[in-house]
Amino acid sequence: MQALFPEREDEVDAEQAVAIDEVCARLGRPREWVADDGFEHAIVGGAIAGERVAWIERRSSGDEGWEDVDYFLRMRVGEVLVREWTVDTYNPYFGCDVGYLRWWGEEVVAIYREKHETIACAIGSTGAPRMRPLAFGWKVLGDVVLYESEARGLMERALLPELFQGTAMGAAVAAEFMAKGTCPRGQPICTSPAALQRRIAERLPGLTGPVAELIVGATAYRFWDAWPLPGAKYEEVYSTHRWNPPCWLPFYCYCASSGAEARALLEQLDRVAARPPAEVDAEHEAAELACRHIADRCRELAEACRAGHLPGDASCSFWVEWSQTAFSDAEALFPAGMWAAWQALRPRAREMDALARRR
Repeated sequence: MQALFPEREDEVDAEQAVAIDEVCARLGRPREWVADDGFEHAIVGGAIAGERVAWIERRSSGDEGWEDVDYFLRMRVGEVLVREWTVDTYNPYFGCDVGYLRWWGEEVVAIYREKHETIACAIGSTGAPRMRPLAFGWKVLGDVVLYESEARGLMERALLPELFQGTAMGAAVAAEFMAKGTCPRGQPICTSPAALQRRIAERLPGLTGPVAELIVGATAYRFWDAWPLPGAKYEEVYSTHRWNPPCWLPFYCYCASSGAEARALLEQLDRVAARPPAEVDAEHEAAELACRHIADRCRELAEACRAGHLPGDASCSFWVEWSQTAFSDAEALFPAGMWAAWQALRPRAREMDALARRR
Protein backbone atom coordinates (compact mmCIF):
# COMPACT_ATOMS: atom_id res chain seq x y z
CA MET A 1 0.00 0.00 0.00
CA GLN A 2 2.95 2.30 0.44
CA ALA A 3 2.98 3.07 -3.31
CA LEU A 4 -0.48 4.65 -3.00
CA PHE A 5 0.96 7.62 -1.18
CA PRO A 6 3.40 10.34 -2.19
CA GLU A 7 6.84 10.28 -0.67
CA ARG A 8 7.27 12.81 2.11
CA GLU A 9 9.35 15.09 -0.10
CA ASP A 10 6.84 14.73 -2.92
CA GLU A 11 3.64 16.59 -3.82
CA VAL A 12 2.42 17.32 -0.26
CA ASP A 13 5.59 19.26 0.51
CA ALA A 14 5.39 21.03 -2.86
CA GLU A 15 1.88 22.25 -2.06
CA GLN A 16 3.02 23.51 1.32
CA ALA A 17 6.03 25.25 -0.24
CA VAL A 18 3.69 27.35 -2.40
CA ALA A 19 1.40 28.09 0.54
CA ILE A 20 4.33 29.13 2.74
CA ASP A 21 5.52 31.60 0.10
CA GLU A 22 2.02 33.10 -0.08
CA VAL A 23 1.83 33.44 3.71
CA CYS A 24 5.28 35.05 3.86
CA ALA A 25 4.21 37.57 1.23
CA ARG A 26 1.03 38.37 3.16
CA LEU A 27 2.89 38.74 6.46
CA GLY A 28 5.80 40.63 4.91
CA ARG A 29 8.33 38.20 6.39
CA PRO A 30 11.03 35.92 4.99
CA ARG A 31 10.76 32.18 5.47
CA GLU A 32 13.49 32.31 8.11
CA TRP A 33 14.76 35.11 10.35
CA VAL A 34 16.51 35.77 13.66
CA ALA A 35 14.52 37.80 16.19
CA ASP A 36 15.93 40.44 18.53
CA ASP A 37 15.99 37.90 21.39
CA GLY A 38 18.31 35.68 19.38
CA PHE A 39 15.76 32.99 18.62
CA GLU A 40 15.69 31.61 15.10
CA HIS A 41 12.24 31.55 13.46
CA ALA A 42 10.99 29.68 10.38
CA ILE A 43 7.56 29.35 8.81
CA VAL A 44 7.05 25.65 8.09
CA GLY A 45 3.37 25.54 7.12
CA GLY A 46 0.87 28.00 5.69
CA ALA A 47 -2.72 28.52 4.53
CA ILE A 48 -4.69 31.50 3.21
CA ALA A 49 -8.43 31.89 2.67
CA GLY A 50 -9.46 35.45 1.85
CA GLU A 51 -8.62 37.61 4.86
CA ARG A 52 -7.76 34.55 6.92
CA VAL A 53 -4.11 33.55 7.31
CA ALA A 54 -2.75 30.58 9.25
CA TRP A 55 0.83 29.48 9.64
CA ILE A 56 2.97 27.15 11.73
CA GLU A 57 6.11 28.81 13.01
CA ARG A 58 9.18 27.10 14.42
CA ARG A 59 11.15 28.95 17.08
CA SER A 60 14.50 27.59 18.23
CA SER A 61 17.60 28.58 20.11
CA GLY A 62 20.69 26.46 20.72
CA ASP A 63 22.87 26.86 23.78
CA GLU A 64 25.92 24.65 24.44
CA GLY A 65 24.43 21.50 22.97
CA TRP A 66 20.90 22.07 24.31
CA GLU A 67 18.25 23.35 21.92
CA ASP A 68 15.03 25.08 22.97
CA VAL A 69 12.39 24.38 20.30
CA ASP A 70 8.69 25.17 19.98
CA TYR A 71 6.14 25.11 17.17
CA PHE A 72 3.20 27.52 17.14
CA LEU A 73 0.07 27.53 15.00
CA ARG A 74 -1.03 31.13 14.55
CA MET A 75 -4.34 32.24 13.02
CA ARG A 76 -4.97 35.77 11.83
CA VAL A 77 -8.11 37.42 10.42
CA GLY A 78 -7.23 40.67 8.68
CA GLU A 79 -4.64 42.25 10.97
CA VAL A 80 -5.97 40.58 14.15
CA LEU A 81 -4.24 37.52 15.63
CA VAL A 82 -7.19 35.37 16.78
CA ARG A 83 -5.34 32.26 18.03
CA GLU A 84 -1.89 31.08 18.97
CA TRP A 85 -1.64 27.38 19.82
CA THR A 86 1.49 25.50 20.78
CA VAL A 87 1.50 22.51 18.44
CA ASP A 88 1.06 19.45 20.63
CA THR A 89 3.82 16.87 20.14
CA TYR A 90 5.74 14.27 22.16
CA ASN A 91 8.76 16.59 22.17
CA PRO A 92 9.22 19.51 19.74
CA TYR A 93 12.98 18.93 19.73
CA PHE A 94 12.34 15.93 17.43
CA GLY A 95 10.62 18.13 14.86
CA CYS A 96 7.21 18.76 13.37
CA ASP A 97 6.81 18.00 9.66
CA VAL A 98 3.74 19.86 8.33
CA GLY A 99 2.15 18.03 5.42
CA TYR A 100 -1.19 19.84 5.21
CA LEU A 101 -2.67 23.13 6.47
CA ARG A 102 -5.98 24.55 5.31
CA TRP A 103 -8.84 26.76 6.45
CA TRP A 104 -12.21 25.02 6.68
CA GLY A 105 -14.67 27.82 7.39
CA GLU A 106 -13.56 29.34 10.68
CA GLU A 107 -11.36 26.39 11.59
CA VAL A 108 -7.92 25.32 10.46
CA VAL A 109 -7.04 21.68 9.83
CA ALA A 110 -3.39 20.68 10.13
CA ILE A 111 -1.76 17.32 9.47
CA TYR A 112 1.69 17.01 10.93
CA ARG A 113 4.24 14.32 11.70
CA GLU A 114 6.06 14.39 15.03
CA LYS A 115 8.38 11.84 16.66
CA HIS A 116 5.82 9.04 17.05
CA GLU A 117 2.62 9.94 15.26
CA THR A 118 1.03 11.55 12.24
CA ILE A 119 -1.75 13.71 13.67
CA ALA A 120 -4.72 15.50 12.12
CA CYS A 121 -5.85 18.48 14.18
CA ALA A 122 -8.84 20.80 13.68
CA ILE A 123 -8.80 24.03 15.67
CA GLY A 124 -10.82 27.24 15.74
CA SER A 125 -10.22 30.65 17.25
CA THR A 126 -11.61 29.41 20.58
CA GLY A 127 -12.13 26.08 22.29
CA ALA A 128 -10.10 22.91 22.50
CA PRO A 129 -8.57 21.37 19.38
CA ARG A 130 -9.80 18.06 17.95
CA MET A 131 -6.93 15.66 17.32
CA ARG A 132 -6.86 12.25 15.62
CA PRO A 133 -3.85 10.01 14.90
CA LEU A 134 -3.53 8.89 11.27
CA ALA A 135 -0.67 6.82 9.82
CA PHE A 136 2.63 7.51 8.11
CA GLY A 137 0.99 6.99 4.69
CA TRP A 138 -1.93 9.34 3.98
CA LYS A 139 -3.48 11.55 1.32
CA VAL A 140 -6.21 14.21 1.31
CA LEU A 141 -8.85 13.87 -1.39
CA GLY A 142 -11.34 16.72 -1.04
CA ASP A 143 -12.91 16.41 2.40
CA VAL A 144 -11.55 12.91 3.06
CA VAL A 145 -8.16 11.84 4.41
CA LEU A 146 -7.25 8.31 3.31
CA TYR A 147 -4.63 6.60 5.45
CA GLU A 148 -3.15 3.18 6.07
CA SER A 149 -4.89 0.95 8.59
CA GLU A 150 -3.27 -1.30 11.16
CA ALA A 151 -5.19 -4.14 9.47
CA ARG A 152 -3.54 -5.74 6.45
CA GLY A 153 -4.77 -4.60 3.05
CA LEU A 154 -7.09 -1.95 4.47
CA MET A 155 -7.36 1.82 4.20
CA GLU A 156 -9.27 4.09 6.53
CA ARG A 157 -10.70 7.56 6.09
CA ALA A 158 -11.13 10.58 8.33
CA LEU A 159 -13.81 13.08 7.36
CA LEU A 160 -12.86 16.77 7.26
CA PRO A 161 -13.12 19.05 9.09
CA GLU A 162 -14.91 17.09 11.84
CA LEU A 163 -12.29 14.31 11.91
CA PHE A 164 -15.01 11.70 12.22
CA GLN A 165 -13.79 8.20 11.37
CA GLY A 166 -15.42 7.11 8.12
CA THR A 167 -16.05 3.66 6.70
CA ALA A 168 -12.87 1.78 5.81
CA MET A 169 -12.14 0.29 2.39
CA GLY A 170 -9.76 -2.19 0.81
CA ALA A 171 -6.55 -0.99 -0.83
CA ALA A 172 -7.84 -1.82 -4.32
CA VAL A 173 -10.94 0.38 -3.89
CA ALA A 174 -8.82 3.15 -2.39
CA ALA A 175 -6.43 2.98 -5.35
CA GLU A 176 -9.37 3.52 -7.73
CA PHE A 177 -10.45 6.63 -5.85
CA MET A 178 -6.92 7.97 -5.69
CA ALA A 179 -6.52 7.50 -9.45
CA LYS A 180 -9.65 9.63 -9.93
CA GLY A 181 -8.41 12.22 -7.44
CA THR A 182 -11.60 12.09 -5.40
CA CYS A 183 -13.17 9.98 -2.67
CA PRO A 184 -16.80 9.92 -1.47
CA ARG A 185 -17.33 11.17 2.03
CA GLY A 186 -19.52 8.24 2.97
CA GLN A 187 -20.76 7.95 6.51
CA PRO A 188 -19.14 7.89 9.95
CA ILE A 189 -18.16 4.45 11.16
CA CYS A 190 -20.96 2.08 12.20
CA THR A 191 -22.14 2.34 15.81
CA SER A 192 -23.99 -1.03 15.77
CA PRO A 193 -21.32 -3.72 15.33
CA ALA A 194 -23.58 -6.77 15.65
CA ALA A 195 -26.00 -5.48 13.00
CA LEU A 196 -23.17 -4.69 10.58
CA GLN A 197 -21.58 -8.09 11.17
CA ARG A 198 -24.88 -9.77 10.24
CA ARG A 199 -25.26 -7.67 7.09
CA ILE A 200 -21.73 -8.54 6.03
CA ALA A 201 -22.22 -12.28 6.62
CA GLU A 202 -25.49 -12.23 4.67
CA ARG A 203 -23.67 -10.88 1.60
CA LEU A 204 -20.96 -13.56 1.63
CA PRO A 205 -21.80 -16.69 -0.42
CA GLY A 206 -22.46 -19.87 1.56
CA LEU A 207 -20.79 -18.59 4.71
CA THR A 208 -22.64 -19.16 7.97
CA GLY A 209 -22.09 -20.00 11.61
CA PRO A 210 -18.80 -19.88 13.52
CA VAL A 211 -16.64 -19.91 10.37
CA ALA A 212 -18.46 -16.85 9.06
CA GLU A 213 -17.87 -15.10 12.37
CA LEU A 214 -14.21 -16.13 12.33
CA ILE A 215 -13.57 -14.72 8.86
CA VAL A 216 -15.66 -11.56 9.30
CA GLY A 217 -14.25 -10.75 12.73
CA ALA A 218 -10.61 -11.35 11.89
CA THR A 219 -10.52 -9.53 8.57
CA ALA A 220 -13.14 -6.76 8.89
CA TYR A 221 -13.14 -5.56 12.51
CA ARG A 222 -11.92 -2.10 11.51
CA PHE A 223 -15.27 -1.49 9.80
CA TRP A 224 -16.92 -1.14 13.23
CA ASP A 225 -13.96 -0.52 15.54
CA ALA A 226 -13.78 3.22 16.31
CA TRP A 227 -10.41 3.10 18.13
CA PRO A 228 -8.62 5.39 18.71
CA LEU A 229 -11.08 8.11 19.64
CA PRO A 230 -10.26 11.78 18.96
CA GLY A 231 -8.83 13.81 21.79
CA ALA A 232 -7.88 17.34 22.72
CA LYS A 233 -4.33 16.59 23.90
CA TYR A 234 -1.39 14.63 22.59
CA GLU A 235 -1.57 12.24 25.54
CA GLU A 236 -5.13 11.35 24.52
CA VAL A 237 -4.27 10.42 20.94
CA TYR A 238 -0.81 8.89 21.28
CA SER A 239 -1.77 5.45 19.99
CA THR A 240 0.28 2.91 21.84
CA HIS A 241 -1.08 -0.35 20.42
CA ARG A 242 -3.85 -2.06 22.32
CA TRP A 243 -2.86 -5.39 20.78
CA ASN A 244 -1.52 -6.59 17.46
CA PRO A 245 -4.07 -7.25 14.69
CA PRO A 246 -5.69 -10.72 14.47
CA CYS A 247 -5.83 -10.51 10.64
CA TRP A 248 -4.23 -13.94 10.07
CA LEU A 249 -6.35 -15.87 12.57
CA PRO A 250 -8.14 -17.99 9.89
CA PHE A 251 -4.71 -19.12 8.65
CA TYR A 252 -3.72 -20.26 12.13
CA CYS A 253 -7.05 -22.05 12.55
CA TYR A 254 -6.42 -23.92 9.30
CA CYS A 255 -2.90 -24.92 10.34
CA ALA A 256 -4.15 -26.11 13.74
CA SER A 257 -6.90 -28.22 12.13
CA SER A 258 -6.69 -31.41 10.12
CA GLY A 259 -8.70 -33.57 7.76
CA ALA A 260 -12.27 -32.57 7.00
CA GLU A 261 -12.21 -29.51 9.28
CA ALA A 262 -9.22 -27.99 7.49
CA ARG A 263 -10.64 -28.79 4.06
CA ALA A 264 -13.98 -27.21 4.96
CA LEU A 265 -12.31 -23.99 6.10
CA LEU A 266 -10.20 -23.78 2.95
CA GLU A 267 -13.28 -24.40 0.78
CA GLN A 268 -15.09 -21.52 2.46
CA LEU A 269 -12.09 -19.22 2.02
CA ASP A 270 -12.07 -20.09 -1.69
CA ARG A 271 -15.82 -19.54 -1.97
CA VAL A 272 -15.62 -16.06 -0.45
CA ALA A 273 -12.51 -15.23 -2.50
CA ALA A 274 -14.51 -15.85 -5.69
CA ARG A 275 -17.28 -13.42 -4.69
CA PRO A 276 -17.77 -10.76 -7.40
CA PRO A 277 -18.14 -7.16 -6.21
CA ALA A 278 -21.68 -5.83 -5.95
CA GLU A 279 -22.93 -2.27 -6.40
CA VAL A 280 -22.09 0.17 -3.63
CA ASP A 281 -24.92 2.40 -2.47
CA ALA A 282 -25.26 4.70 0.50
CA GLU A 283 -27.46 2.30 2.48
CA HIS A 284 -25.15 -0.70 2.15
CA GLU A 285 -21.80 1.01 1.66
CA ALA A 286 -20.12 -0.33 4.80
CA ALA A 287 -21.30 -3.93 4.27
CA GLU A 288 -20.29 -4.02 0.60
CA LEU A 289 -16.90 -2.42 1.12
CA ALA A 290 -16.28 -4.88 3.95
CA CYS A 291 -17.26 -7.81 1.72
CA ARG A 292 -14.91 -6.67 -1.05
CA HIS A 293 -12.09 -6.40 1.45
CA ILE A 294 -12.91 -9.82 2.94
CA ALA A 295 -12.86 -11.40 -0.54
CA ASP A 296 -9.40 -9.94 -1.19
CA ARG A 297 -8.15 -11.15 2.16
CA CYS A 298 -9.66 -14.63 1.69
CA ARG A 299 -7.69 -15.03 -1.53
CA GLU A 300 -4.51 -14.24 0.36
CA LEU A 301 -5.50 -16.42 3.32
CA ALA A 302 -6.23 -19.39 1.05
CA GLU A 303 -2.85 -19.02 -0.63
CA ALA A 304 -1.13 -18.92 2.76
CA CYS A 305 -3.02 -22.02 3.91
CA ARG A 306 -1.92 -23.97 0.84
CA ALA A 307 1.67 -22.76 1.19
CA GLY A 308 1.79 -23.43 4.92
CA HIS A 309 3.29 -20.02 5.70
CA LEU A 310 2.54 -16.31 5.52
CA PRO A 311 3.48 -14.31 2.39
CA GLY A 312 7.04 -13.04 2.22
CA ASP A 313 6.00 -9.42 2.80
CA ALA A 314 3.78 -10.24 5.79
CA SER A 315 4.59 -10.14 9.46
CA CYS A 316 2.39 -11.03 12.40
CA SER A 317 3.07 -10.44 16.08
CA PHE A 318 -0.44 -11.20 17.28
CA TRP A 319 0.69 -14.12 19.45
CA VAL A 320 3.36 -12.36 21.51
CA GLU A 321 2.58 -12.43 25.22
CA TRP A 322 1.78 -8.76 25.81
CA SER A 323 -0.55 -8.71 22.78
CA GLN A 324 -2.40 -11.82 23.96
CA THR A 325 -2.85 -10.36 27.42
CA ALA A 326 -4.19 -7.09 26.04
CA PHE A 327 -6.42 -8.84 23.51
CA SER A 328 -8.22 -10.73 26.28
CA ASP A 329 -10.11 -7.50 27.08
CA ALA A 330 -11.44 -7.08 23.53
CA GLU A 331 -14.24 -9.66 23.54
CA ALA A 332 -17.04 -7.10 23.04
CA LEU A 333 -15.50 -6.04 19.73
CA PHE A 334 -15.65 -9.42 18.00
CA PRO A 335 -18.30 -11.97 17.01
CA ALA A 336 -18.62 -15.04 19.23
CA GLY A 337 -17.33 -17.52 16.63
CA MET A 338 -14.08 -15.66 16.16
CA TRP A 339 -13.60 -15.22 19.89
CA ALA A 340 -14.09 -18.95 20.46
CA ALA A 341 -11.53 -19.74 17.73
CA TRP A 342 -8.98 -17.47 19.38
CA GLN A 343 -9.61 -18.95 22.83
CA ALA A 344 -9.12 -22.45 21.44
CA LEU A 345 -5.71 -21.48 20.02
CA ARG A 346 -4.49 -19.31 22.86
CA PRO A 347 -2.90 -22.20 24.81
CA ARG A 348 -0.83 -22.84 21.67
CA ALA A 349 0.32 -19.22 21.33
CA ARG A 350 4.03 -20.09 21.20
CA GLU A 351 3.42 -22.66 18.49
CA MET A 352 1.33 -20.16 16.49
CA ASP A 353 3.97 -17.46 16.93
CA ALA A 354 6.62 -19.83 15.55
CA LEU A 355 4.32 -20.58 12.63
CA ALA A 356 4.02 -16.82 11.95
CA ARG A 357 7.78 -16.66 11.46
CA ARG A 358 8.05 -19.68 9.18
CA ARG A 359 8.97 -18.95 5.57
